[in-house]
Amino acid sequence: MSSKATKGKKRKQSDRRLDERDLDYFDDDVNDGKLPPDHVRDNDDDGDGDAKDLFYESEDDALTKKEKRKREDEAEQLEHEENHPPEKRETAEEKRTRLARLYLEKLRREAALEGDDEESDVDEDEDVDPSVRKKRRDLDSHDRLANKLANEAAEAAGRHFREIADGVKPTKTPVLGTYFSRKAHKQSVTGVCLSSDDRTAYSVSKDGAIVEWDVETGKRTKYPRCPVVTQEEMRTKGGGGPMAPPRSGAGILLTVACASEKNIVAVGGNDKRIHVFDTRMKKFVTTFAGHRGAVTGLTFRHGTGQMFSCSEDRTVKIWSVDDMAYVDTLFGHQSELNGIDAHKRERCATVSSDRTLRAWKVAEDSQLVFRPSMNDEKRTDYAMECVASVSHDHWITGARDGAVSLWSASKKKPLSTFSNVHGYDEPIGLPKNWEEEDGEIVLADRMATQEFLNLSVEDRNRGGCGYLASSVVSAAVGRGTNLCATGAGDGTIRLWKATPGAKDTALEPKHSLPQRGFVNGLAIASSGKFLLAGVGQEPRLGRWGRDAGAKNGVVMHRLDHIVEDDSDDDDEEDSDDDSMDDDDEEDE
Repeated sequence: MSSKATKGKKRKQSDRRLDERDLDYFDDDVNDGKLPPDHVRDNDDDGDGDAKDLFYESEDDALTKKEKRKREDEAEQLEHEENHPPEKRETAEEKRTRLARLYLEKLRREAALEGDDEESDVDEDEDVDPSVRKKRRDLDSHDRLANKLANEAAEAAGRHFREIADGVKPTKTPVLGTYFSRKAHKQSVTGVCLSSDDRTAYSVSKDGAIVEWDVETGKRTKYPRCPVVTQEEMRTKGGGGPMAPPRSGAGILLTVACASEKNIVAVGGNDKRIHVFDTRMKKFVTTFAGHRGAVTGLTFRHGTGQMFSCSEDRTVKIWSVDDMAYVDTLFGHQSELNGIDAHKRERCATVSSDRTLRAWKVAEDSQLVFRPSMNDEKRTDYAMECVASVSHDHWITGARDGAVSLWSASKKKPLSTFSNVHGYDEPIGLPKNWEEEDGEIVLADRMATQEFLNLSVEDRNRGGCGYLASSVVSAAVGRGTNLCATGAGDGTIRLWKATPGAKDTALEPKHSLPQRGFVNGLAIASSGKFLLAGVGQEPRLGRWGRDAGAKNGVVMHRLDHIVEDDSDDDDEEDSDDDSMDDDDEEDE
């Protein structure tokens, strides 16, 4: 190192270091009133001649400051905790207990209101001890509360039905439904579905349109069209060969299903693909490719993201919307599949042109095969077109010859079958233990509804529908209820009451609703207040029939009409007759 650098370094060290003579002035015993040096006084900001701390700080002093600061922080924290005591955190068990108590209190209040209504009919003057009466009231409220809890648990598991079918009464004259909008779909509507809260509906048609409807206001929202599959996409992502879409008619949509819990709506059609859309953003999400034929049916397992699809390639495929992935393929049908439906359990039911109904147990990897009785003389075509799940082990189906059947997993043959229930002048075939008078009542109701729509029985072409007028192309069940409906091209929508536990009355026909055209899709509100029908001039799976008098669109039929009691009118007529008789007697 050079001498100049050494001298400069020493000079800097000397500037930073105090001379020993100067340090004597910081000691009170040594300093005898002499002023400190100038370079010390210049660094004394306080003016007391004490600049020692500005130049030196021992390790003990530094540790003392850290401890002091730490103690101050701890004191502040203790003071904050004393002024703001922490809230007691609720455990999972305590939360469950609290929610259960709130729910029980709500049910008790409802039971108390029901009890007050019932007690108003009881005579309060009866000779009963008030304490005994209170005890009876408490026991009765506890029984009602227990029954209500049991019914709600059974309904959540799919084992309980709210019996609302008897509450749907026919009006004196048929009432036409209300179209949401006749401009949304230019061609026949092929599918319709409802969200779990019955507030939103979705519909698709042969023109490729996907429309969301607000049930209360009738407001419509159009979704973007399904993306067109290109050759480059099939080459890079797969889906070519047998899975390639047809050259013509690829934009036709045949089915729609929604999972409102997952904010997902899925559609399928002739392009052999399933297109998934987000209901919040109204945007396309993804496409599932795998079927080798047109996708004819879609359904979601209730409350989950598990989706089932059926196709003309005779297979059933399982998809996971949560993972956006393919899961499994089920084989068994010998002909193209026409419809599919699912319930709460991991099962689905399918119908096919091979004249069978199959119930698929996905977890057990097994299937149940059901076939109709072939010895019915009134039936001509046993191919099944539609299916709807009443419960996880009961289904209602519709066939091409107008027959409607109710099936149970415990029997290979249907519990009850009504043949020719849809059609024109054919007599209705009844199940066993039913009288002919009942069939005449059902036939008269159907003919009255057709006459209301000016559909003549003498018309050989049957309104333009031909022999397809009796084909039951759609079926629906209100979620958690015993109310069912079937639709065809004969101008009627037939309502049904399903009672799986009954033997002779497992399926009972109710009144019919007027609807011109092919009813290609049905959806019933879980409240039983209304029914939605997807109507078109052509049948869902083809163009071999056309009803020019029908209009394409989604129609709402109200089921909660206030029906006037005829007994009141009869009483008024009787009173009028009595008054007239009295007047005649006075005249005499």
